[in-house]
Amino acid sequence: MSVHIERERDTEKRASVKEIWAILKGKTILLLFLGIFFIVGYDVATNFISSKLMAERFNWGPEQTKLAPQIYFLLRTIGAFAGSIFLAKVSELKYFKITILLALVSVLGLIFIKVDYVDMALIGALGLFGAPVFPIIYAMALEDSPQKADQISGLMITAIAGGGVIPPVIGFFMDLWGVTGGVCVILLCTTYLCYCAFHGKR
Repeated sequence: MSVHIERERDTEKRASVKEIWAILKGKTILLLFLGIFFIVGYDVATNFISSKLMAERFNWGPEQTKLAPQIYFLLRTIGAFAGSIFLAKVSELKYFKITILLALVSVLGLIFIKVDYVDMALIGALGLFGAPVFPIIYAMALEDSPQKADQISGLMITAIAGGGVIPPVIGFFMDLWGVTGGVCVILLCTTYLCYCAFHGKR
């Protein structure tokens, strides 16, 4: 009896995994899945590189550089709170487009502008404008196929692997081109998210 139950569970598990990955064949879901991958990578990478950027460019000491990730997370929290307010009045896709374009401008500024207080403000801007992107993409994915909400939810959660993949990539490019090389990786993540915002559904 117990063997029969275990076999049924194994079959259900295989079927469930198969169904989840089959969903990725849908163009919109694949687009949004990669969106989650890259926004998590963007978030972890910005936190990872912020203090290193201030140290390398401006010779800041440990006491000063620790302010960079603090500013990032403070503005990220404000961005999440502001997003919950604005999304009650503006469509999620429109808000996604606006915030990710502003994030793109912020990353470009961080590459080319090398003034300490400006760079600190731009790091904060990345937190502010990136904050609402994860919940927007997640909601868009669920709305695309509400009848498969459980499978899509599980699939989107696996995309947080981006937080483990992007930082080593940044480390590689920092070894080649310094901190600006690392920021360029964040730029690539942001560029994909712009594509996602303007080529998503609706």
